[in-house]
Amino acid sequence: MSKKEQKIAKQAELSPKERTFFWYYFLIHIPITIFIDASVIIPSNWQVGSTIVSWHIQQNNDFLLWEKPLWLKICVFFELVSQLPLFFYFLKRLNEKYYENARLIDRKRLNKWLFRYGLIASATTFYCLYEIAKRGHYPFLGSDETLVPLSNADKLKLIGVYLPTFLIPLRLLLL
Repeated sequence: MSKKEQKIAKQAELSPKERTFFWYYFLIHIPITIFIDASVIIPSNWQVGSTIVSWHIQQNNDFLLWEKPLWLKICVFFELVSQLPLFFYFLKRLNEKYYENARLIDRKRLNKWLFRYGLIASATTFYCLYEIAKRGHYPFLGSDETLVPLSNADKLKLIGVYLPTFLIPLRLLLL
């Protein structure tokens, strides 16, 4: 790669530490997607991680995973179909040895896919955060007409669970 190409490539790319961070982020996100997120659309008798999901719902009062609204089902479907395969692509491309030897066009292509992932993931999670703040309620309590609103402390706890999956992909929008 020429010096000019190197200068252009460095203008909008992840630092080596950020690449390592995101490599682990995507590695960890694979089982989270398969065992937790997929529970939104996979019937409970087919779920491998149903115990973990039930525990999470009870511990964090995650009414979204309990309700499984249609918009969330659609988002999770697209996560499984498009984002899950991208996680494997990202793992390969963010590998230090691969990345250092990649051509400028390959790095730009990677950055475009990281940007797209960041946009979709942060937008989806932003809407989840909005729903938590707007209508957060305790799962298992009340009926459809008389839902028991989450206390501010429980809303903040649930927001704290979702916040990393908003902020981390949001960084990718700078690429």
